[in-house]
Amino acid sequence: MDTIAAISTPLGSGAVGIVRLSGDKALEIVDMLFRPYKASKLTDAASNTMCLGELSCSGISDRCLAVYFAAPNSYTGENVAELHCHGGVSLVKRVLDGCVRAGARAAERGEFTKRAFLNGKLALSDAEGVADMINADSAAAINAGYRLATGRTSTVVKEMQAKLLDSISYMEASLDYPEEMEDESKQDAIHTLRACADKLTALLATCNTGRYVKDGIKVAIIGSTNVGKSSLFNALTQSDRAIVTDIAGTTRDSIDEVIEAEGIALRLIDTAGIRDSDDKVESAGIERSRRLASGSDLVLFVTDASREITIEEEELLRQLNDGKKRIITVVNKCDLPRKNALKGIEISAKTLQGIDSVKKAAVDAVLDSNIDAGAEVITSQRHKDALERAAGSIASAIDNLNCAPSECTLLDMRAAYRALGEITGDTADEKIIDNIFQKFCLGK
Repeated sequence: MDTIAAISTPLGSGAVGIVRLSGDKALEIVDMLFRPYKASKLTDAASNTMCLGELSCSGISDRCLAVYFAAPNSYTGENVAELHCHGGVSLVKRVLDGCVRAGARAAERGEFTKRAFLNGKLALSDAEGVADMINADSAAAINAGYRLATGRTSTVVKEMQAKLLDSISYMEASLDYPEEMEDESKQDAIHTLRACADKLTALLATCNTGRYVKDGIKVAIIGSTNVGKSSLFNALTQSDRAIVTDIAGTTRDSIDEVIEAEGIALRLIDTAGIRDSDDKVESAGIERSRRLASGSDLVLFVTDASREITIEEEELLRQLNDGKKRIITVVNKCDLPRKNALKGIEISAKTLQGIDSVKKAAVDAVLDSNIDAGAEVITSQRHKDALERAAGSIASAIDNLNCAPSECTLLDMRAAYRALGEITGDTADEKIIDNIFQKFCLGK
């Protein structure tokens, strides 16, 4: 394949900027541009070993490090080389330009990882795990991406595919010898199908948890005016993003921020206080608050410990409960004399008392399993769709095994095999593959 090159570090001034090459001419191109101090050329040095030397290209020079990874023992399975230069924007761009002038072409998004997939170094789901790790914004998301990238999902799926393929082959052979093999092949098939059905059920049961692990928990902070919603938002985010005053209706639009609690991203949304208002701008904010509450995974209903609960608050709480939302009641201003009888997590956004309890309760209210136990968790909607189609085909095969021709069962089993193959990449078409790698950053 032709040789590709890309900047593999974020653009911007920094200590180091890396330009990566992969392909048949990767080592040849680096030898044209880089001279190590202790060898005549980089490829005279040992593979997988950093070499200090001088780089000259595009009218500039730099003292930098270079390393190469000989095929097939590289990320892409091809010859790979990297130039570790000083991290100036103009400098790194000129190094990339020098590589292109020497015979490489600029890589497309995700093309290094795509080549790793095409060369059999990664399953398609493993490659998606790489992207998830890059885009993760919590420890749980990083760990889930790592499990995916290191083949946990692809291993489980390939095991099911292998069992299905064996059973399909057995049933196909029985078509030629029905009297000798039909009963045994059906017994084998029902055992395989039930085992796969159980595994698929277990995997699909993790999808909700997987969504929260990957995307975080959307948390709307809801309540009446002046109960301390913005103060709670600032306390949770350890910032002063939300304006706090004693004037009712200060917050007129929603603001959001992401924090991490128990390894999970909490996507906090501070909303306008809900009350009857003739102000058009405030009313628009209040209506948005109701929509955000409806679309959230969890509501923090904030009330003021120093004043009795109002009729409006009772009605708001009733509406939230009627909407079957997960609700945590947060009783703020507990450092003041208590007048509010509503039970909940007692906090003081002013003194930060109880703030950690709110974070933990938010995670516990949504996640009822130990996400760090190492069990496989499905975090991809694409994988979920494929697993659901496989489960449907397997259920159909089980239902029809003893009351329909074997050919019908085989159609369902092959459909299940193809659906699972979309996860590993065995049966994924070019459009699916291209769509996945277009979501990657350049240089990866």
